[in-house]
Amino acid sequence: MNNVDFEDAPDILEIAKKLQEKYYAFIGSVNLDSIYFTKMIGYKSRNAPVYVMSGLTQAWARSVLNNLQSRKNYCLGVWQEEWDELEKSKKEWIIFRCLYSISPADDGKIRPFDVQDYGFIVEYFVRIGIGPYWEIKENLPSLLDGDDILSLIIPLGDNE
Repeated sequence: MNNVDFEDAPDILEIAKKLQEKYYAFIGSVNLDSIYFTKMIGYKSRNAPVYVMSGLTQAWARSVLNNLQSRKNYCLGVWQEEWDELEKSKKEWIIFRCLYSISPADDGKIRPFDVQDYGFIVEYFVRIGIGPYWEIKENLPSLLDGDDILSLIIPLGDNE
């Protein structure tokens, strides 16, 4: 990621803290102190997603984290210009998905995407009529508005 500036993103960390508190059953084991939350400013290729979640296994994240001289194992980066245009609920879902992708071992690895691990998110959106391609939809239900948690189904563990 040449010619990209990285700025701290305390607003994203704040959303992550609220999500972790409310959805502890899903992302309670995530060590938020091991994540560098950043907004990226610079050239973004047209087809690149608005966010990138990577651990130490990815060269770009390793480079960013080494430059910080910190003990963080993960980097959640968002392209600032596009991120600022997203609705609040979509930001919440993206951050939730990124936090869920962190290895429970907090070892710098990201869970590989597969239906078994992430299916509960897709299943929720299918059940409420949005469909499986929630990331390209608007007007998603907020994870944080209101006192009740959304009716997400807790995924089974590897040995269940």
